[in-house]
Amino acid sequence: MGELAFANGVFGPISEAKVSIEDRGFQFGDGIYEVIVAYSGRLFLLERHMQRLRRSAAGIALNYDFDGRPLEPIIIDGLRRTELGDALIYIQLTRGAAPRSHVIPAGLTPTVVMTFKPLLPLPEALRARGAKVITTLDTRWANCYIKATTLLPNVLAKNDALRRGYDDVIFVTADGEVRECTAANIFLVKGGHLHIPPRNESILHGVTQGFLIECAEAIGVGMKEEPIPAESLRRADEVFMSGTAAEVLAITSIDDRAVGDGCVGPITQRLYDEFLRRTRSR
Repeated sequence: MGELAFANGVFGPISEAKVSIEDRGFQFGDGIYEVIVAYSGRLFLLERHMQRLRRSAAGIALNYDFDGRPLEPIIIDGLRRTELGDALIYIQLTRGAAPRSHVIPAGLTPTVVMTFKPLLPLPEALRARGAKVITTLDTRWANCYIKATTLLPNVLAKNDALRRGYDDVIFVTADGEVRECTAANIFLVKGGHLHIPPRNESILHGVTQGFLIECAEAIGVGMKEEPIPAESLRRADEVFMSGTAAEVLAITSIDDRAVGDGCVGPITQRLYDEFLRRTRSR
């Protein structure tokens, strides 16, 4: 079948899926989302993604009954209907539809929307050369650990980077502390160890990030979780990003300065190889 949508209990073509114009997701960005992939028809890290979705719902007090109206059977059914092997599944929950008001009405029924699309791999040329990024001031809200739909700062930063000839940005605070990319987490490699920013409320706790930490442990690469000053980006041996779509993508240039020797580094490559081994051989 190919691409498919699910909207409030109904499967159908994406072009025909509809929600109310008074939905609070449209009016206020009052919603959360999750993105899951399937490899060869098998959902990857589904339970971890659903745990994060629950955490995001709790973070904005979105009262969805995950136990009484579980989303997992819908995801599995939708993937089966599409007959896709490698798929990208986007899930969005909003607080529901109501007349526009900053005051949240009681008793709203949350809106549930999903799309099922083919998973498009990153261009091989980008994987081979690595991403070229720039740093930018982090102007987002303080609760980035919530996977909220209010992504306008990320969208603007990403498109500004593309317009200027870069692949992405790295958000850095006013006092020079590294956060993350627009849709991916950041890893530094220094002295044979991985370094990541603290997984607090200021960054999104990546599902792929957590999986890569396990991969690193399996291949004998240690990790430190600590504040990372922007200057450390320039002194790193390697830098890479991780995410559901990016998987593991080397960053070989930051602010027009080469990272290391300007090529995909050996630890980045080893981690990507381990990631492929675990995801494609299941």
